[in-house]
Amino acid sequence: MTILFFLFFGSVLLGAVFGRFFKVWILVPACVVAFVAVFASSAYYGHGFLFAILEFAMLTACLQIGYASGLLSSGILGTWRRLRNPRESSRPVASMAATRHR
Repeated sequence: MTILFFLFFGSVLLGAVFGRFFKVWILVPACVVAFVAVFASSAYYGHGFLFAILEFAMLTACLQIGYASGLLSSGILGTWRRLRNPRESSRPVASMAATRHR
């Protein structure tokens, strides 16, 4: 049972990393990999079909919860940076490539 706890906790952390650095489409291949891993594991250890469905549902839910928390942390961090230093975000950015150096 502790292995399942660590698996679900790791899934939440992986989802948080995905939410921070990837788009939502990363969840599709992650869920496919989870599906294959869960059903292969269930077949190998002889667990029932219902257990595999429940484990897959919990694993994908944990991935999605982690993804949402990663998105939320990314948004909060961006807002905090803008509020902390409002002068940098409001001034126009002068491109160095547009200026000529002699």
